[in-house]
Order: sequence, then C-alpha cells, then structure tokens
Amino acid sequence: MIVTDQTRPNLGIGMLCYKRYDTFRAALETYRDAGLFDLADETVVAFNGLDDEGRALAESFGLPVIGSKENSGILGGFKMLAEGLTSDIVLLLENDLPLIESAREAKRQIEVARQALDRGEVDVFRFRHRIHPGYRDQASWKFLRYYRPSVLAQIRRLLRPGKAQKLIGNALYVYTEPEKVFDEIEKMPGGWLRLSARHINWSNQSIMIRRRFFLDEILSYAEAHPSNRTVNGFPDIEKELNSAHWRKSGWSVGADLGLFTHAEP
Repeated sequence: MIVTDQTRPNLGIGMLCYKRYDTFRAALETYRDAGLFDLADETVVAFNGLDDEGRALAESFGLPVIGSKENSGILGGFKMLAEGLTSDIVLLLENDLPLIESAREAKRQIEVARQALDRGEVDVFRFRHRIHPGYRDQASWKFLRYYRPSVLAQIRRLLRPGKAQKLIGNALYVYTEPEKVFDEIEKMPGGWLRLSARHINWSNQSIMIRRRFFLDEILSYAEAHPSNRTVNGFPDIEKELNSAHWRKSGWSVGADLGLFTHAEP
C-alpha cells in the first residue's frame, strides 16, 4: 500500500508529565524547535497531579491539557493519555525525553514508523536514541554481560539460554549494524530494524503504537496481571509486560536511529 496524505492514518503525540516541570520545559523546547508538533494531527499533555503550574506550562506551548489531581502512576497515566487521544497511531512520551536529532531527521523517522505500523510490519516502534540513550541506559550493560567476548559471558549464555535470547535485541544499543551480528534482527528496505518480541523487552520509553492496540492489548494485560514490583506503589507496564506473554505474543518491534534521549534528573 502506498501511503499518501489521503490514506495516512492520523497521528497523535501524547506526553505524560508528573512534576519535574523544568525538565519538561526543556524537552518541550526541543520538540518545538524540531517542528515535532507540526507532524501530528493532535497533541495532548496528560498530567499526573495536575496543578496550575503544569497547566500553564503546557498552555504556553499551545498544548491541550488533561489530567488528574492525584498521581495515578505510570500505567494509570498512560491509560489517561491514550484515552485522551483519538488518533489511530500515537507517539507516547514522558516529561524527561528531549529530542536530540534535527527537524529533518525527526520528520523522516516519524514517517518511517507511521508507515511501518500502518502496513502491519511492526506492533510497536521504539524511538529511544540508539547511540545516545541517556540516563539509566541498562540495555547495553545487560547485553554485554551475556555477549561480550569472554568466557564468563559464554558460560552465562549456556546456563541461561532463555535470558540470552531475550537480550539479543539490546544489541541495537551496542552495535551500529546489529543485523550483521544477529540473524534475529532484520534490516528492512527503509533502513530501519525489526525483531521479534522474543528478543527484546517491552519499553514505555518514547514509543509509537496503534492506540487501540495499546489500550486493548498492552494496558489490558498489564491491568489484569499486576506485578508485585511497583514504582512508588503503582504498576508501570514494563514489569507486567516483560513476561512469557510478551515473548510468546508473536508481536514485533521496530527501531531506527532514534530521536529521544533520557535526561538526567
């Protein structure tokens, strides 16, 4: 299918914020400067713990606001955000993810991901920057524990083959051309990469996804299968989804160079 302006599915950009307004302002400035909002059919900011300061900040960038006075946690916040959007496909961001690529590159990657989702080539597309992932980048460290050229890493692979398999996708953040190292990673005609959910964990960080799929499959499962590990007493989706259900789902994940880094607190 050739995607044209008439057939392209609607794209929404949703941002979830809980306090840290200085960090959020800095991220919003990078979005504005790169013309990110101009690429979307709708934009929404959802606030956990909505107050006058947060509302004023979003409105100073011309962004519609939804929110709850109470903190509903990561899962609750993302559900509020997804339900507050109406677009077919949504790019979901948090308040500490500045954009570090050019406007031209942002436009290219956004369109690549939108077409991949529209064609059913992937179920979720990652946008965390592969070279500069930022604060709390554990993907590279976890990968290298199993795949660095050492006897200890080889032993880990032999003792825990399942763990080794699900870490293959973290090669995205270690190798420039991971598809040349692992057959499980496929380079697509547009230059982006695709792999099975078997080989990479679910991540909340800067993802594009079909809105109904996110609500009906991802969030519904997370709500129905709460983990005993929480963040500030709330479920965070990642702990619920990173399970056999995710790995056996048959879903696939896409990634390009990436656009967003994780700002330090």
